[in-house]
Amino acid sequence: MNRAVVRFALVSVAAVAAVGPATANHQWGSYHWARTANPLTLKINTALTGQWPAIVQKSIGEWNQSSVLNFAQSGANGVNSYLFASGNSAKQCNPVAGQILVCNALYGQRGWLGIASIWANGNHITQGTTKLNDTYFKQARYNTPYWRAMVACQEVGHDFGLGHVNETFTDKNTGSCMDYSNDPSGRNAQNGPLENDAPNQHDYDLLASMYAHTDGTNTATSSASTNFGERQVGQAVREPKTYAGSGDTAAEWGSAVRRDGKGRPDMFVRRFPDGTLKITHVLWTPDAKGTEAGPVHEHEH
Repeated sequence: MNRAVVRFALVSVAAVAAVGPATANHQWGSYHWARTANPLTLKINTALTGQWPAIVQKSIGEWNQSSVLNFAQSGANGVNSYLFASGNSAKQCNPVAGQILVCNALYGQRGWLGIASIWANGNHITQGTTKLNDTYFKQARYNTPYWRAMVACQEVGHDFGLGHVNETFTDKNTGSCMDYSNDPSGRNAQNGPLENDAPNQHDYDLLASMYAHTDGTNTATSSASTNFGERQVGQAVREPKTYAGSGDTAAEWGSAVRRDGKGRPDMFVRRFPDGTLKITHVLWTPDAKGTEAGPVHEHEH
């Protein structure tokens, strides 16, 4: 990758770090999938068990109502089951080049409900993953249709390039799954009356704005091998052996670059030797301290 592209990538990270906790224009920095025509055709794979297949399928169907998204229709609502190669697992949730992969597993009591990771070449997303932490969704507080729907919808929304519309848990619900809430059902007086379990019109409008233009290359593909324009990619970006875990710890997320509405580090960046980036968004439980993540290097870019 040439120096100009590397500089652009680092400037993108700096711009993300400067964004405040809540914003009406809730794009995740300037990250988006590159495509040569609209709507964006994108394949979403799933490695899901228990209640998750139906919940994620519903969320994908709701996101598919966007005028600029078109999911590959090899499965209901564009959701495709994914068979892992030997040595991989749903917990590892290794990314697929040019696609999104959604997984669930018992990731442990690490304080987070879900994480979304995108890999970016400049400001173009080249692959994405969503991980749903069953350790918490087995608990009565979170084992509800609303909590499950909000987290699944929100983390997949990050994989499209959307950020949060609001990060104050005690505010009234906005009616968007891209919102933070103490009660996504909207049934308590503090957060009610709207439900934060699906995209709303503001999310669709923002996606339409983000994807109004076209690019000279395409980073979304149904194949595991594609040319992303800036460099030839033969397979998904894999983690170096030093970080060959399941991607559920701060050491694997990289450097923290910003905080959520409670002051907890919630966005992390890892830089690969070729100048590409992995950016991870962490959705902590409302009561989590977020201390596992360590200090935030807000001026590191």
